[in-house]
This record gives sequence, structure tokens and C-alpha cells, in this order.
Amino acid sequence: MNNEVLEKYRKKNGLTCGELCKKMGKTPGWYSRIKNGKHPLKNQYIAPMAAIFGIKPEKLAKEYFSGDKLEDTSIKTISA
Repeated sequence: MNNEVLEKYRKKNGLTCGELCKKMGKTPGWYSRIKNGKHPLKNQYIAPMAAIFGIKPEKLAKEYFSGDKLEDTSIKTISA
């Protein structure tokens, strides 16, 4: 997850963490855990948060989830 995207849009919209949380009907602790990567932003909150930020939910989802790092599943060969 790319937690920085949430902060980017929050700041771009001139919202404090408290204001964003109030609009979302959540506590500052909820946002803090998401912002700090302790919990992911659940899909059910993408659309409401995108509406607050004035962007399409697809855009927020794409940017938020684009930070996922893929596991390295390549096979390594051992040289003899």
C-alpha cells in the first residue's frame, strides 16, 4: 500500500487529520493506523474518501494499491 497518497490528497485539500476523520465518521486513531501502515485502508472506505478528496474512487484505489511490493518468486540458480 502507498500510504503517502492519502496524505498527499489530505494536504492538497487543506484538511487536518481530525477534519478528514470527522468527514469519514472515524477516529484519528483509525487514520493514524492506516497512515502509518499498521492497517490497510479497506475497500469500503475508498469511495467515501475519494469523494472527500474530489477524485474518482478508481484513481485513489489505483494510487493507494500501486505501492504494493510483489514478492520475489524468481528461481535463483546456484553456480557450481
